[in-house]
Amino acid sequence: MTKRAKNAEISFIAPSEKLAIRAKKIIKERNEDIDVYISALNEAYILAKELRKNGTRVIISRKGTKAFMEKHLDIPVVGVNTILSDYIDILKTAKSLDGVIAFFTYDEITEGIKTMCYLLNINAKYYTFHDVESCEAIVKQAIDDGAKLGIGGALTETFSLKYNLEHIVVENSEEAIINSIETAKQILAIQKEELKKQEKLKLKLKSYQAVLDFTHDAIISVDTSGKLTVVNPVAERIMNVNRKNCIGKWVEDVLPNSKMIEVLHNGEKEINELMKINGTLVSTNRIPIIIDDKVKGAVATFQDIKTIQDSEKNIRMRLNKKGLTAKYTFDDIQGHSEAIQKTIDTAKRYALSNSTILIHGETGCGKELFAQSIHNYCARKNEPFVAINCAALSKNLLEAELFGYEDGSFTGALKGGKAGLFELAHKGTIFLDEIGEIPMDVQVQLLRVLQEKEIRRIGSVAVTPIDVRIITATNKRLEDEILNHRFREDLYYRLNVLNLEIPSLRMRREDVPEIGNSILKKLSGENYDEFKNYFDEVIGNVTDYDWPGNIRELHNFVERIFAILSGGTKNILLEDLINTSYAKEKKDLKFERQEQEEDLAVWERKKIIAALTSNNCSMKNAAIALGISRTTLWRKMKEYNIKP
Repeated sequence: MTKRAKNAEISFIAPSEKLAIRAKKIIKERNEDIDVYISALNEAYILAKELRKNGTRVIISRKGTKAFMEKHLDIPVVGVNTILSDYIDILKTAKSLDGVIAFFTYDEITEGIKTMCYLLNINAKYYTFHDVESCEAIVKQAIDDGAKLGIGGALTETFSLKYNLEHIVVENSEEAIINSIETAKQILAIQKEELKKQEKLKLKLKSYQAVLDFTHDAIISVDTSGKLTVVNPVAERIMNVNRKNCIGKWVEDVLPNSKMIEVLHNGEKEINELMKINGTLVSTNRIPIIIDDKVKGAVATFQDIKTIQDSEKNIRMRLNKKGLTAKYTFDDIQGHSEAIQKTIDTAKRYALSNSTILIHGETGCGKELFAQSIHNYCARKNEPFVAINCAALSKNLLEAELFGYEDGSFTGALKGGKAGLFELAHKGTIFLDEIGEIPMDVQVQLLRVLQEKEIRRIGSVAVTPIDVRIITATNKRLEDEILNHRFREDLYYRLNVLNLEIPSLRMRREDVPEIGNSILKKLSGENYDEFKNYFDEVIGNVTDYDWPGNIRELHNFVERIFAILSGGTKNILLEDLINTSYAKEKKDLKFERQEQEEDLAVWERKKIIAALTSNNCSMKNAAIALGISRTTLWRKMKEYNIKP
């Protein structure tokens, strides 16, 4: 026998050479892929084990050897059965002999053979065996019984020759061999089909297992008796158990108050129920498994609330990546003047609170810079920062942007609706710039958000709880807006819990050179040293300029200077630039400053009165709100004739 890399999937093990020759002939004629070997009983079993290892999936063999292998192999063994016609010629020979004719078979002889022997008046005796030892024993017994001829297979022939008993082997007909081959092929086809089904089932089971193992939800299931059948890794973590030890245990012993037994009994699902597991608040869904209208088990999913909130935050951030981060910190605020340093110190103290902040300052003085810095200094720094200019949008658009809307709530609404900025800012900070510009209708809604800490989208009846720190900014005097009925007083007091006044550039003139040089560095890059001396000369000539546009105006001023210097022009055009920017401001400067100082005094008096009123006349709290010491507050109260 020539060895090959892999055996045929069907192997024919013939106990005799004659049967092997006949089988090979038939297999060749039919062009079948079947290997043929010669072996019997125990040796055949040893051979079959090796064939099994190397790819054989079905064995064909004669009765006795087939029955022997069946007991020990885990693959199908097809028998080449003897049929009545196989005995016809042999029975003719037996009839002509005197004496006992012994019929040897592995199992009971067929009634057909017995009937033929009776009709032909053959003196027959029948012997059965189950292994090599019993085979030898029955041959000896037949001889003792006076048998003149033995009829059987290859194994009984071996022992008959050993004990000088004439023996005829019952050869299998071509029909019997073909039948066994066809049966083996059918079994192999069924095996392959079952294997495909098993592979598909394995794939499904692996997919289900992957879902169970890698889902963010905790999942458990129980059978009809309430015993756990599934506990996935997330459930193992939340329940603080070893899932292997839980399978097969009653669910209430592992997870008290699971309510799974109730679902088994009533067959009704429970969705989005809240429960505590080991101190962790979770949202749970419990669903019965119903097959043929009968409850066959139940499944429950759990998700801890923190995970839901984190997922919600990530979704919000992905839906609107733009504008959800604050890039500036207090380190980005330039200047070493006492005015700006005090303001930074106050802002840092405010950052440690969750109270709303109202930032006031002239245009261009860096209100959003402070808002972003406060966010990045507080505990919410890793959460979203959402900014909106309230003056840039109409009433309807502002309302839609702030609070969001549902699908189809108005003409032009996005399909599926849209989350508002308050939702996007959940757990973080929302910065409402130009708060003094929002319409009265929107002020009412904003007041509700501040009071209830929840929002309702346009076109929706559902409310969504939010946790948002609110910072607002304005360049208007909201007290005047209240007097003119353009701003709600109740909203003002809600927003003005902490008040931060950003000093204008004219209140910190000493910072102008530092800020100006910083702007020039960014514009000129490596060529900064080339321009610095000329720039310092220009800045030195505008020390008494008031910069009504503040940092924004200074930036534009520096950019104009840089453009002129980059063009190679210096003194002449530079002087013209100073004159055009500065001459008008310098004219009647004395009277303008006097006017500004008077306006500032009126404003400061109002601010002190408002701080005292909102803090129930507490000098300590009012001083904290104003960002000044109690001594300074007392001095200013005397200066402005304010009674405590």
